[in-house]
Amino acid sequence: MPPKTTIEKLSSSVPDVTVFKITGTLGFHEKTVLERLFNECNRRGLARVLFEVSELESLGGGCASIIRDEAKQGRIAIGLVGARRTVLKFLKKEDAPRIVVAESVDEATPHVLRMALAHEAHADPDVDSDDALLSNLEEILELGDAPADEEDAEVALDAENAEAGVDVRAEPEPAPEAPQPEPEQPRRRSPAERRAAEAAGEESAAAPKAPAGAEAPSKDLQKRVVQYNTLFSINSEFHRFQDRKSLLDAFLLTAIAQFGVESAVFMERNRGYFVPVAMKGIEPGELRGFAVSEEQLKIKTWKKEVEVQTVEKSRFGDDVKAPLLALGCTYVVPFIVHGDIRGIVLLGRPIKNELDASNTEFLKIMINQAAIAYESMSRFEEENERTLGIVQTLISLIEENTLARGNTNLVTNYVFALATRQHYPQEYLRDLMYGTVLRDIGMIKVSDLIVRSPRELMPEEWEIIKQHPTDGSKMLTNMKFSSHVTDIVLHHHERFNGEGYPNGKQGQDIPLGARIVSVVESYAAMLQERPTRPALSREEALNTLKENWGMRYDPEVVRGFIELLEEEIRSGKNLHEKKFAMFSV
Repeated sequence: MPPKTTIEKLSSSVPDVTVFKITGTLGFHEKTVLERLFNECNRRGLARVLFEVSELESLGGGCASIIRDEAKQGRIAIGLVGARRTVLKFLKKEDAPRIVVAESVDEATPHVLRMALAHEAHADPDVDSDDALLSNLEEILELGDAPADEEDAEVALDAENAEAGVDVRAEPEPAPEAPQPEPEQPRRRSPAERRAAEAAGEESAAAPKAPAGAEAPSKDLQKRVVQYNTLFSINSEFHRFQDRKSLLDAFLLTAIAQFGVESAVFMERNRGYFVPVAMKGIEPGELRGFAVSEEQLKIKTWKKEVEVQTVEKSRFGDDVKAPLLALGCTYVVPFIVHGDIRGIVLLGRPIKNELDASNTEFLKIMINQAAIAYESMSRFEEENERTLGIVQTLISLIEENTLARGNTNLVTNYVFALATRQHYPQEYLRDLMYGTVLRDIGMIKVSDLIVRSPRELMPEEWEIIKQHPTDGSKMLTNMKFSSHVTDIVLHHHERFNGEGYPNGKQGQDIPLGARIVSVVESYAAMLQERPTRPALSREEALNTLKENWGMRYDPEVVRGFIELLEEEIRSGKNLHEKKFAMFSV
C-alpha cells in the first residue's frame, strides 16, 4: 500500500507565516485534499504558507497543477521546504519566481514575507481563529480516503505512478473465491478511530466491498475509465492557456507523465522547415540549430491523420533518424490541425513499457485535443498582434502630445523587470504592459498649451490635467480593452497615502499594477528635463523615491525597485534593457 498521507500544522516563529508538514504522497486521491486546504487558507486570510515536504515521497502532476494555479492567483505566497527531486519534477522553471524552494523553514520565511501578492488577504469574518484549522485538518484529510473498490484504488494508483514516472506497485494477492456473508453496514469511523484500528492491525472499514457474486469490471475497462477521466481534465486544462508556449509545455509534460517516456519535443512547421520550439527532458542546447526540411521528413507521403510510429521504422532518411535516435527520440506523431500537418511530436524512450494499442489510441486523442487548443491559441495570438499594432500607433500619438517622448521603452522595460520580481500573475502580465504604455492616452484631450507651459499651472489647469486617467480609461473601455488594462490607466496617479487622483484611493485598494507603474513612471519623469525644473541624476531620483517610501508609493514596490536600481549601479549594466521589447517605438 502507498504510504499514508498526513498533513499537520506546525508552530511558526513568525505570526504571518503558516507552516504545514505533509508526509506520504500527494497524488490522485489527494487533489481534493489540497484544494480544500488552499480554500481554508484563503478563507482564513493566511497569505504566507510554507509546506514542509522533506518526507513527501511523490507529487503527482494534478496536485502540482493545483499548487501552480494557486501561486499564479497571487493570493498566497507559497514555499516548499526540503523538497526532493521527485517532488519538484512537475514544478516548471517558469514557476520559480512564484514558488519559494528552500532547504529549511528559516531559509524560506524571509523570502515568502518579501513576495508581493496580487490580492490583499482578508479573513472571512464567519470563520474561527487560525488555531481552529488544526481540528479542521481531520475533516480535510477525510476527503482523501481511498475509493470504494480496492481494484479502483489499484488502477488509480497505477495511473498516478505512471504520471510521476515511477514503477507501479506489485499486484495484490487475489481475494479468496469462497463467498462471504454480507456484513452489516458499519458505522462510519472518525479519523482518530480509523488510525487506532489500523495501528491495531484491523481491516479498514473505509472501503466497502463489492456485493458477493458481483462480477468485478476488467482491468482494461478500469484503465479506460481512468484514461477518459484524465482526457476530460486535460482538455479543460489545455483551453485555459493564453499562449502557445504554455500550452505546448503543458502538453509535453502531460505526455511524459501519461506515457512514461523520458522526454518529449514539439517541432513546429515554419516556412518549409520543422524546428523545435518546446522540449522537456532534453536540454535546449542539444537541439540548438536543429531543423528538418519538409523534403527530409517526406511530408507529402504522410497520411493526413494522427499516426503513431517509431523513429526507427519511420519514412525519415538516415540523415534525420540518426540525430533523433542519438537524442533518445523513439516515437514520432504528426500534429494535425484542420487536415494540415502543423508540427510533429517526438517522444523519448519508454521508462518501463513500450506503448501498447491502448496507450497509442489515448495519445492520438490527446494530440487531437491539443491541436484544437493550439488552433484557438494561434487565432488568439493573431488578434493580439493586431491589438499590438493599434497600441504602437497610440504610443506615438501619446508621446507627441506629452512630455514623455523617448521614455516609453524605459518605463515599460523597468515595469516588466519589476513586475517579474514582484511575482505579478503571469496571465495578467500582457495587460499590465498595455496599461503601462497607454497610461497617458487621456492626455490627447489636453491642450498642448497646458502640457508644455513653462510656468506653474493654474488650479483650473491642474483640474484639466487630473481628468486624463478617467478620460483614458473611458477611451480604452470603448476600444474593448480588458478591465485590468483600464484599471491601471485609471489608477496610476493614485498615491499610497490617498493624496492622488482622480479618486483618492489609498494603500492596497490601488491595483498592484497601478502601484508598480506609479513608482517607475515617477522615477522616469525625474530623469527628464521639464520646463519648470532640470533633470535629476539617477542617484537623486533614487533618493527621492526613498524619501517618499510609504507615502506616495507602496513601500514593497519601492523596496523591489530600489533593489533593482542598486543592482544596476553596482554592476554598471542597465538590467532593464531588452527585457520587454514588445512595445519598442
